[in-house]
Amino acid sequence: MSTQRCSGPSSFFLGCAFTIFSIGAALQGATATAKTVVLDDSGTQALDPAVALHWKSVAPSRTGNSNLMLGSATFRVRINVAPWLKRNARIYLVLPAQQPGPLSVSWTSQGKLLPGQLQSGTRALVYSGAISGAFLEDQLTFQFGVDGALVKRAFPVNFQFVMDE
Repeated sequence: MSTQRCSGPSSFFLGCAFTIFSIGAALQGATATAKTVVLDDSGTQALDPAVALHWKSVAPSRTGNSNLMLGSATFRVRINVAPWLKRNARIYLVLPAQQPGPLSVSWTSQGKLLPGQLQSGTRALVYSGAISGAFLEDQLTFQFGVDGALVKRAFPVNFQFVMDE
């Protein structure tokens, strides 16, 4: 039985490649075990229960991109985080893909949660830090944007807060 010894620059790079692959596989395994938990936000209240959409521009544009409809709503957010008291957390706002089609959302906050923006089908970080109380509370003002050509009737907008454990 003979063994061949690799030496020189090519073996160094090959070794690095295998090391990077091994580290990547280990990190992917660690990420795969993370569990996403939907948080209880049943205490959240809509201060504006119905969102009135309006056209972004009154007159049609020459480019044909005048179908954008906008609306806003304010929510008093109350997220139950009692099970994670005195632990660090990263909490995300999730806007699932939903009818009537692609929806863009931006929001401002009163300070406890982070302001941000996202598109339907994605999530955005709204809190990162220690959980010091049983509830995270803030007031968020959302600005919604949707293609008016897709809007045929009133539609609900669903969102949720999640945390990776």
